[in-house]
Amino acid sequence: MQYQNGKRYRTMSQYCGEKYGGRIVKIPLCSGATCPNRDGSKGFGGCSFCSGDGGGEFAPKQPISLLLQYEEGIKFNLKWPDAVKVGYFQAFSNTYLPIEQLEAMLAQTAKLPDIGGIRIATRADCIDERKADLLAKYAEQLPIEVELGLQTIHEQTSQIINRCHSLEEWQAGFSLLKQRGIYVCAHLINGLPDETEQMMLDSAKWLAKQRVDGVKLHMLHVIRGSQLAVEYKTQPFELLSLEQYVEIVCKQIRIFHPETVIERLTGDGAKSTLIAPTWTLNKRNVLNSIDKRLSQLEAWQGDRFEG
Repeated sequence: MQYQNGKRYRTMSQYCGEKYGGRIVKIPLCSGATCPNRDGSKGFGGCSFCSGDGGGEFAPKQPISLLLQYEEGIKFNLKWPDAVKVGYFQAFSNTYLPIEQLEAMLAQTAKLPDIGGIRIATRADCIDERKADLLAKYAEQLPIEVELGLQTIHEQTSQIINRCHSLEEWQAGFSLLKQRGIYVCAHLINGLPDETEQMMLDSAKWLAKQRVDGVKLHMLHVIRGSQLAVEYKTQPFELLSLEQYVEIVCKQIRIFHPETVIERLTGDGAKSTLIAPTWTLNKRNVLNSIDKRLSQLEAWQGDRFEG
């Protein structure tokens, strides 16, 4: 695998050039979905690290028409007006919708002017045979990409963060999508409470063996409005330093298959809501530190992939 722009891993930029012919811009859209660990189906309160917006910081807070959301989103895309437009359903678990609503959402989005693809964030336990078939149907018209929050493979940690689904459920939902050739990006969070470095590497090793298409690596953020923030205030726990995070991420990059897209290496915490760690606010420094360390190690993505 040849990597571009001097990187030692396959970036999202490289993938978009190969898949879309150039840069993309994600237009945030709101489906009106919630989550099974919010409405009582499996639990309440959501994952402990979630501030309540379901991870969709830039998505509209009210589910107005998709066309209006799309048009408003395009207005804010001043930097790359010629980029391929991808509708991004980021907040909450978008395949948790009843299948009739999910189909209506996909049908409407596929008809948006100049739409080049659809990206859907959800939970693996919100994927069944019918919904996987529906996504595959629309994937015949334009690129469909699905993001699945995994965060960790460790069940003890899953209980601590109130994830409310098992590793087996995640693998089942993931398999339904992969059997249909749908691109899947998984999320991992480093620095979750009580996790050791080895536990974080074990999560990456397990995920690498699934041959996931893409991965987003995040540092645990303590965000105002989250249950984690309450816990951090009442009983502070140790968070990873920048140096620790860089070392772990570099090791994880080496574990993933050379063709896996490394979509993200650090999160985008908002300064107004981020409690800790504040070093994550300097995203450029985090990325440069990772690149520098990989170079020092003479390391490349996949050079420790075990298959």
